[in-house]
Amino acid sequence: MSLFAIPKGIIDEINKIQRRFLWCGHTDTNPIAPVAWEMIQLPKSLGGLSVGNLLHKNLALLFKWVWRYLHEPDALWRRIVQEKYKLPQHFNTQNIITPLKGGPWKNICNAITKNKDAMQLASTGTKKRVGNGRQTYFWYDLWITDLPLNAIFPRLFSIATNQLATIASLGFWDGCTWVWNFSWNRVLRPRDIEERNSLHHLLEKAYLSLHNNDKHVWTPHYLGSFSVKSFCFELAKKSSSSQHDAVKGLWKGLVPHKIEIFTWMALLGKLNTREKLVKIGILPSNEALCPLCFSYPESCNHLLLHCSMARQLWFWWLGIWNLQWVFPLSLRDAFDQWNFSTKGKFCKKIWFASFFVIVWTVWKERNARIFNNTSSSIKQLQELVLLRLSWWLKGWNDKFPYSANEVLRNPQCLFWDEGARTSCSFGPTALWSPPQSTSIKWNVDASVDPRKNLSAIGGILRNPRGDFVCLFSCPIPPIEINSAEIIAIYRAIQISLNSEQIKYMAILIESDSANAVSWCNEGKGGPWNLSFQLNFIRNARKNWLNINIVHKKRSSNVVADSLAKKGLARESEFLAWL
Repeated sequence: MSLFAIPKGIIDEINKIQRRFLWCGHTDTNPIAPVAWEMIQLPKSLGGLSVGNLLHKNLALLFKWVWRYLHEPDALWRRIVQEKYKLPQHFNTQNIITPLKGGPWKNICNAITKNKDAMQLASTGTKKRVGNGRQTYFWYDLWITDLPLNAIFPRLFSIATNQLATIASLGFWDGCTWVWNFSWNRVLRPRDIEERNSLHHLLEKAYLSLHNNDKHVWTPHYLGSFSVKSFCFELAKKSSSSQHDAVKGLWKGLVPHKIEIFTWMALLGKLNTREKLVKIGILPSNEALCPLCFSYPESCNHLLLHCSMARQLWFWWLGIWNLQWVFPLSLRDAFDQWNFSTKGKFCKKIWFASFFVIVWTVWKERNARIFNNTSSSIKQLQELVLLRLSWWLKGWNDKFPYSANEVLRNPQCLFWDEGARTSCSFGPTALWSPPQSTSIKWNVDASVDPRKNLSAIGGILRNPRGDFVCLFSCPIPPIEINSAEIIAIYRAIQISLNSEQIKYMAILIESDSANAVSWCNEGKGGPWNLSFQLNFIRNARKNWLNINIVHKKRSSNVVADSLAKKGLARESEFLAWL
């Protein structure tokens, strides 16, 4: 599976065995599957059950050999493959082709190229993270855009003196500035000059590193690390059955996994209710009524939410919490609205788990009435809800002090909060502290609003007396919070480097992101898509400026935090020297 492509017939047979076992518990019967197998295979975050797709796993393991080929230039097996199949020096994932000669490498390339999604992912999922530029081909490798530069600037590529030139060979360091130096086979014509100007504009955002080597990165992972799991996940996202409106927050492990799966099927409307069995011809049309109220057809939404017995159970539970609720039309909407944030952490877990418990209790009562001809009263069902909660919360690692009997006698026990029973002492709030007399200090921060898909950064520069020297506040493209903090540090250094007044002083930069500070201070690592910014920060810290980047709590960063939040509403950067 990791070296050869699995035949389609074998995959189909294995899927058939898995499918029968999932729905029947054995492999001798063809089941009526409530949910399509293509959906079952999807990751939970995409609406499935994370069973896994064998074809995707096979392709991911095969692509891993291509990834290793790129990452192990001195390995003996790679040199043999390169020599046997005459692979070019600039081989990358954009020019994978099926070679004429046979062997494992041909099987690997053939399997990837024949699968459209896998080939597209292989082409776009790998990129070069540029360090010193010595191992990156300027024209052939993906390093600054989503296409190689020879495809974006074909005229310039056709007249380049050395089409296999590395980035490092096309420029030189002039102090702290990298200067590009291109040579052409002929004098540039007007259209060539237009392309050259566009190229120079694109290269303005490229910063090389004096000390780090180039490396391939896996773009779907923010740190650039390749994994088979990541490759499979990206292929699953391209699946036609991928549920982009997958149920959020369902899989928290607060109840047995079987109950989570049952609730997942209920939210998708995939339970074998009487209404569904009538539609597919299993039951006659006169048996479609709900077995709890015998008033309406038994659908998922009716049985678990709107049936008179189910509503009594829901109203009883809401009454314990002193709440009133208008029932939505669907169970899915009810789950999406099932939020309660006025209690402690333990109470939130109880509230969330109660949804699963009530739904499961109603379903079990329905089955008992149909198959065992037994029934329970509302009082007994309420006690079952409390008992199941008491049993299952024992697996949460919370020091809940009450027994199931005590919960039955007094449901208010569920409002217990461990934090309220222990005394907490908090240290003094961190305040802004001035730098040394020969230094100046930047406080930088970032703000992210995921609901509006907005990000912004802000910073304030102060002298040892605490006087404001400079401040900035600006929006940035939507990005993860730690990455936004890196951009805030990068912008502070840019401003400092462009000021003759402060660039020769000792500069202290404080950020409340421990990850961002760690990435900036380390010689390598960090988000691959910010490699140019990190190269700039590391070069400045080691070679150009006297900079110390440290982590401080947000309470000492109040002004910068406010500037970052205000940047969310700005259309362009605000920069002021005071």
